Amino acid sequence: MAFDPRPEYVYKNVEIPVKEFHEYHDEYVTRPAYQRKVVWDKNQQQSLLESLFMRYFIPGIVIREVRLTDTNTIREVIDGQQRIITVQRFFSNQLELPASERLAEIDPRLPSSKYRNLPAEIRRFVDRYFKYEATIIQNLDEPLNDNHRKTASDIFWRLQQGESLNSMEKAHSRISSLVRNFLVKFAGDYDFDYESYGEVNPNPHRHIFFVSTRPRTNSRMQHLALLGRFLLLERADGPASIGDAQIASLIEKTQKEDGIGNLSFEEEPVAKATLLNLNRFHKVFHDDPSLEEDRYEVGIPALKNEYFTISCYLLIRHLWQHYAVTEEVRLLVRDFAHAFFNRTDGVEAEDNNARDFVENSQQDSAAIAERDQIIRHEFFTFAKEHDQDIITKDSRRAFNEAERIAIYHRDRKRCQKCIEEGKPDKECIVPWEQFEADHVLPHSQGGQTILENGQVLCRIHNRSKGATV
Repeated sequence: MAFDPRPEYVYKNVEIPVKEFHEYHDEYVTRPAYQRKVVWDKNQQQSLLESLFMRYFIPGIVIREVRLTDTNTIREVIDGQQRIITVQRFFSNQLELPASERLAEIDPRLPSSKYRNLPAEIRRFVDRYFKYEATIIQNLDEPLNDNHRKTASDIFWRLQQGESLNSMEKAHSRISSLVRNFLVKFAGDYDFDYESYGEVNPNPHRHIFFVSTRPRTNSRMQHLALLGRFLLLERADGPASIGDAQIASLIEKTQKEDGIGNLSFEEEPVAKATLLNLNRFHKVFHDDPSLEEDRYEVGIPALKNEYFTISCYLLIRHLWQHYAVTEEVRLLVRDFAHAFFNRTDGVEAEDNNARDFVENSQQDSAAIAERDQIIRHEFFTFAKEHDQDIITKDSRRAFNEAERIAIYHRDRKRCQKCIEEGKPDKECIVPWEQFEADHVLPHSQGGQTILENGQVLCRIHNRSKGATV
């Protein structure tokens, strides 16, 4: 009996005219959920076009047939996204041929020409004879079959092992990982709709921090990596090793059988804490003057360096946990970030703290802990120099049972906000099971958990009050 394992899928090799990717672009999903964003620059794209005209060898692309209905299929590009997007841009006249001497030797009309400007005989030659070799994978064609999708993403992952992709780009292909899905949803430039089986661009779920606070390029998954680093800091409750290897490991460990399209990780306490602190980070800088100078391609100058941004994240996290962050304190944090960044951006010889901060720019736990101590020290020194008091929060957040009873009877069971609104006395009464003991001066603003700072509120008023007085 011969050894002959049953193949998981079958494939066929074909040649596809490159113009087909332009004329029938809606038949191709060029960026599946596990693919990275376009990273080829103009020079790389023009080099590919030159290779086509020079008749040089171009590696084949890999495509998966996906059956949407009994009569309709779509082709999912597993490998070859950059090669396809390049010819799509060329045929749509968004990309011209390079100003190349080698192209001029073939025909002087070629260099710097767009497709529409080429003579008819050259366009006809391009249309007929420029082809990509392609491997079409079949029998993995069910769009909602988790095993089929996992196998397709695994093919992509294996094809990239010899490529110059960074660890985050490779980890991005692990579409059954709950952490990967979390990072893509809140930091990715685009999303993927599995129901319609197509790309969603731009990503409507992308966190405002990555949209306006630090909207730097995400061409090599930098935003996903940064959100992953914040996640690791929350997971460790402070400084930790947060390199790409640690993020990739967390992504691998959270792969699940039902992981594709699974967004349940965002309900985890560590995920909620990360998003909460990103909201606070954005709140600090949302009205930064530099954002009014049309600098969105660069973002806020003080946040251009990742290691500085990470230290700001830890500072903001620490302040919101332990201190009353008033509007004055928020503005102080924003001004301090700019002032301290200017010191680190051009370190003077006698500025020891700024120098030590810069010299500890690595992503290991020791370096991050050192930076955390320095930036905290510098912030509180900055606050003192600006005569700003930073009030410590009461270490006890909630009223105990005895205090709740005392407040309830002292206020005669009446919601104090209902009384202020002039409601009839009977409507102001709050049943014990619906009573909530509220801080008159919010705990987040330094309000103490003592009887004198407590009051009866109904649930509606307590929920609507938030952190306001």
